[in-house]
Amino acid sequence: MGEYDPYRLIDEVETLLVAHGLTPSRLPGRGGDRLAGASRLLRGFGLEPRLSPEHALDLDVPFQGRINQD
Repeated sequence: MGEYDPYRLIDEVETLLVAHGLTPSRLPGRGGDRLAGASRLLRGFGLEPRLSPEHALDLDVPFQGRINQD
């Protein structure tokens, strides 16, 4: 099983969509959806999503004190 950066896949898909005449936009607050979709697609092809340390901590997700016990 290989590894691939899901953020790289997101960038490449955006480039492909633009090349086909579409105008994708990265909606604020939907970064988790993009990451989940890219990771799921990679797993569907038998690849493991590889996250760099700075991407492993997702700051785009709101903090929920009740869940995190703080």
